[in-house]
Amino acid sequence: MSNINDTLNQIYDGWKNYIFPNKKVEEIAKQRIKLCLECEKLKTGNFCGVCGCWTPAKVRSEKSTCPIKKW
Repeated sequence: MSNINDTLNQIYDGWKNYIFPNKKVEEIAKQRIKLCLECEKLKTGNFCGVCGCWTPAKVRSEKSTCPIKKW
């Protein structure tokens, strides 16, 4: 059950930081999204083809990691 809670917390964190950006998170997000945009797994609409997350929110979750270890 804690795995589901961890995932939900990461999703919440990413969306919170997407809606209410802060400088620290935006610096991290810029580095991460650059790698996502170069990734062959990125799908139309900026969705990750591995985990299914919307990358603009996922890259803003400080607790999240790339499912294929690119960041």
